[in-house]
Amino acid sequence: MASEGGDLYLSCRSDNDCVLTPTPVGEEKVSEQSFANTFQTEQVTFEFDADPGQEHIALIPELLSEFELDFRHQTEAGALFRPAMEVRLILGQNVNVWSFDQTLLPSNTYEPYSLNEETLSQSSGRVMWLDDPIRLIITATIDRPGTWELNMRGASFLKMDIPWSIDPQNANSDEPSSRTQPVSTLFEDVHTGALVGDDYDCWSFEIETHEVLRLLVEWQNVPLELEQPHPVPDLITSAGRLSPQPDVIVEDDGDSVKMTYRWRALPTGDYSLCLHGSTDKFQSYTWSGVFGYESLGPTNPSDFADTSYYPHGVALLGDVDRPYVLHEQGFALLVLAVVMFGVFLFVAARPTTSYGLRFGLFVPGVFMLLIGGILHPIFAMADEAQYDSEITLDELIEMRLQQLWDVSSPGIPDQTLVTHTGATWGMLPGENLKMRLSIEKAIPLDDGRWQLIVPELEELRMDQVIFSQVAEGQTQGTNTGMLEDQTIRFILLAGRSLLLDLLMLEALLVVDELPQSSVFHINAEMVETQSTGSVNAPAWATRPASIDEGEWVRLQGSLFPERISISLCDCDLDLLDVTFLASSGFDTGDLAGQWNLKNAEGLTPYGPHLMWLGLILGIVATSFEVRRFTRAQRLAESFARQSKKWD
Repeated sequence: MASEGGDLYLSCRSDNDCVLTPTPVGEEKVSEQSFANTFQTEQVTFEFDADPGQEHIALIPELLSEFELDFRHQTEAGALFRPAMEVRLILGQNVNVWSFDQTLLPSNTYEPYSLNEETLSQSSGRVMWLDDPIRLIITATIDRPGTWELNMRGASFLKMDIPWSIDPQNANSDEPSSRTQPVSTLFEDVHTGALVGDDYDCWSFEIETHEVLRLLVEWQNVPLELEQPHPVPDLITSAGRLSPQPDVIVEDDGDSVKMTYRWRALPTGDYSLCLHGSTDKFQSYTWSGVFGYESLGPTNPSDFADTSYYPHGVALLGDVDRPYVLHEQGFALLVLAVVMFGVFLFVAARPTTSYGLRFGLFVPGVFMLLIGGILHPIFAMADEAQYDSEITLDELIEMRLQQLWDVSSPGIPDQTLVTHTGATWGMLPGENLKMRLSIEKAIPLDDGRWQLIVPELEELRMDQVIFSQVAEGQTQGTNTGMLEDQTIRFILLAGRSLLLDLLMLEALLVVDELPQSSVFHINAEMVETQSTGSVNAPAWATRPASIDEGEWVRLQGSLFPERISISLCDCDLDLLDVTFLASSGFDTGDLAGQWNLKNAEGLTPYGPHLMWLGLILGIVATSFEVRRFTRAQRLAESFARQSKKWD
């Protein structure tokens, strides 16, 4: 099974010699008469083994593209029946079983057994190794007399799109003999080969006078479960001593992993170099050496910046020059509303207040103020609080990094590594993302929606959070200047995965209406979905259940970066560099619709309007009442003076 060999045809060279072949060969059909009946059924079984066998290392695809089986059963009266059929496809250690029910009524037309876009099992791993079995077993259960026939020569076949494969023999064409018998070479020559399993590939050469010696090893990207651990190569002197640990610079650009090892002023003489692998791993490489002198260059630690920030704003599509500032519900307006509520009640309850003002203005105003200025803010502040089950963005980042650290540990099953690394935000199918976000600004989009800006992402130092996890996760010290295998793998995985997770989060923070509060809640159930990226490093393989599959795939395709390069320098000071080239085709038409992103709400979305309207009505009513009371008081004083005059 190889990338170009996913089409397999059912072929029988004889009745007892049936195989799966890349082209139709052999007999056109096999047939036999059956005397089965309802009480004594007959089973007809065929086994087809791949010929040639598995000669590549390959990935099992997620789907069986197409399967068609031309098996017919005809009675003596000429009627066609479809017997019950079981189809069993064995790919390595994975077994897939499909069943077809029999037809009870005869037919004059034939309908083949067929499958389209059926999910293939990867429960025992998605890697097919050399000589792994590829076998198709079909079993028909016949319960009536007649003649059955299996048609081949292109009539029965199965098709798969193999996502990745490699011929290890061709890739390993320049493999040295062994550790005890290194191949003599020149250090500065270009060498190609592959580590198959726990191989030792060794060379011997002479080291000349130098100030800086650089060993450049480029590993071709392979699926995560096949990737060799990349320990520091053994550079051994003629006396059998291991050279000091070098500075290590690692760069992952998505196509390959480039590792530069740098020693300073090693003694001249004869040396041997060994690359060594791990069981059940495979990766091809190219290496060469350079004798040089101190100078600046792409492999020099001075090329690294002191800090590496998340590229905030890449997924922002709105007008960042016209932000709308959001606030949490404040106490000041609540206090004002309570005070004015008491004032209006006092004025309205006075016996001298006219009934027209009391019931025409005061009562509506007090009611609106109660709803919009008191109850609404109280409900809003309660909704703005963080729920017990919720996490913050900082906690999500910590959990994601801890997850990646755990699955990058040696001994973790390869399928577990792929599944967790590819999960969006680290959330597996069936898990719920419950998170509280505090948003400071919203920017308008061209289509009338609003995009939210997360303040924590504006100054997020990826190097700081990743190296903090390394410091926390390491349980035992390492030699100075040396990164453990797990640490190197984790840093490269974390740099890529965290970048993609935060990029997707930014793209999904879109709301239809202008928010009323700066607090948002996410409660999203995650489901399995089609991943993006490459088979070597899948991404965004889970999605919120409320987002349509088609919308998610469109968003994936347009948002995924043109290039991500993660570079690591294990020098005197560990440094990380993230080179990011955003996609050029991402626009507002690619944004997903509404999902489980909700703004903190009060009692009513019209709370502020009701409060201000209530205040206005109360102030107007109070003003009328004060003026009416003043006029009445003046009139009373006037009558009093007149009464004294006549007395």
